[in-house]
Amino acid sequence: MPFNVNILTPQEKIFEGTAFSLIVPAALGYLGILANHAPLLASLRPGKIIYQEKQGRQSVIHNKGKGFIEVLDNKATILLEAVEKL
Repeated sequence: MPFNVNILTPQEKIFEGTAFSLIVPAALGYLGILANHAPLLASLRPGKIIYQEKQGRQSVIHNKGKGFIEVLDNKATILLEAVEKL
């Protein structure tokens, strides 16, 4: 089941759409997010952000700085300092 994902930096919108899964580098380790995830607010560290848009199609973004993720009502919003698309 898909859920909404927004990935933003101060300079640009990196991704806005739906995803079936999301993996982010949180401060204490990687977090996996699926549809209907419990509400969550966490700080992010540098590392790979991996999201699956369609069955079998994964995209990877490299977080180059700090950031935050908020998950609420089947929507994940990620705010990042800087990224590098892989």
